Amino acid sequence: MAVIDVVKGAATVLGMDVPSLVYGATTREMVEMQELANVMATEIADAHDWQKLLVQKTFTGDGVADAFDMPADFLRMQKTSSLWSSRWLWATEHLTSPDQWIELQVTPVASVNGYWIIFGDQFHQWPVMANTETVKFFYVSDQLVAAGNGSLKTAFTEDADTFRLPEDLLKKAIIYRWKQNKGQAYEQDFDDYQDMLLRRIDSDAGSKPVVSGRPPVSWRGRRVAWPGSVTGAA
Repeated sequence: MAVIDVVKGAATVLGMDVPSLVYGATTREMVEMQELANVMATEIADAHDWQKLLVQKTFTGDGVADAFDMPADFLRMQKTSSLWSSRWLWATEHLTSPDQWIELQVTPVASVNGYWIIFGDQFHQWPVMANTETVKFFYVSDQLVAAGNGSLKTAFTEDADTFRLPEDLLKKAIIYRWKQNKGQAYEQDFDDYQDMLLRRIDSDAGSKPVVSGRPPVSWRGRRVAWPGSVTGAA
């Protein structure tokens, strides 16, 4: 469904004249609608780690570099992101404090785990990744819109553009926010939007099979023991 069809659907609910043109129109209502469609598309994208927007990225070490540029379409990390290295048997540790990062550089201790942090629009890894060592992770892309020719972009700019996430959710979002912006009663529309948002989020990743018995063994989150053999002088 093209964005003009989404706006037409919203217009019928809002009591507006059904537009024949949205992007390219100069009337105040349609200029506001152009902006609102993009604002609400971004809000929906931020609400969940939608599978359509997930992209897997791999960094490969060269034994020298400890910083890697962000992907060109990087929007944000997943809300529960982990970086998995070919060197370690568990996820590398995410540091959010610059002081902790500096401490790693200046403290004379041997690391038994990998660490990462984001600053300066780059991913930084410690220890320095060895030659051919890899780190893999998923991030959320900012390419929310598909153009008529199939290319992806960050925002609606033409009537033929389509939203990569649920269009009915975008329509409900536009309706409630338009009413809110105009000082109209919007509470029921907001509740309807929230209800649909939660249902779309619940169904986004596919089925959720129920597993009985003990869960699969994983080293994720376990650092109480070294999962290997240790040799040395007695």
